[in-house]
Amino acid sequence: MPTITGNGCSLHVRIDGPDDGAPVLLSHYLGGRLETFDGQMSALSGRRVIRFDTRGHGASEAPDGPYSIDMLGGDALAILDALNIERADFIGVSQGGMTGMWLASRHPDRIGRLVLANTTPFVPNKPVWDELAAKAVSQGMADIARETISGWLCDAFKAKAPERLETLIDCMATMPVAGYAGNTSVLRDVDLRDALPEIAAPTLVIGGAEDGPRGASVPVMTSAVQNGRSVVLPGAAHLSHIENPAGFNAELVQHLGQAQ
Repeated sequence: MPTITGNGCSLHVRIDGPDDGAPVLLSHYLGGRLETFDGQMSALSGRRVIRFDTRGHGASEAPDGPYSIDMLGGDALAILDALNIERADFIGVSQGGMTGMWLASRHPDRIGRLVLANTTPFVPNKPVWDELAAKAVSQGMADIARETISGWLCDAFKAKAPERLETLIDCMATMPVAGYAGNTSVLRDVDLRDALPEIAAPTLVIGGAEDGPRGASVPVMTSAVQNGRSVVLPGAAHLSHIENPAGFNAELVQHLGQAQ
């Protein structure tokens, strides 16, 4: 598991699959880690799968913020550059999807096929992120993690997988406060609405049927990009790759095609 230092931050990276496999880069949600994509590994068999902990998460460095979407996009480019990868497919969930939008619009030559899952180009409720950052600094991450993750998962998943729920909560609860606060700045400031029409990569937009108002971004993004299609998965809210991995993975395979 290499550590890649670039763009002013040391990033924890894991690479699976053959060296000559088609590369695909995965970027997780706020409060996740690279392991939250374990359920997608079988669907990506035969590819060179690159996962990483976003700055401020897991084993990656957590410098003091604020962070920006330009910064997170630059981190992803630093990983591709360090691995001598000119072009990769990209799968991003929630905040990771924002990174994907930035990459595909600003550096279209670096992105092949794009998957944007449970994400949005713009978050209208901006004050909440400063409030959450202040709460993390004053009270720690435990309550934020439980409230956030519980709110992102559908009731059926929480009922059938209580141990998995606790694992996901613990993942967010143990992230550095500085990393959480830095990443909330990204969500507060991001606005990629004007970037969507610049995205020419074949794009799959995935939503969860139980993701509430957040699901409204699915048709908006699908129609705004140049070559988009969308699917809304049943039995899933905001973390559809975890809640409905079979449905999510089937869509991945269809969109990315056969591993070369």
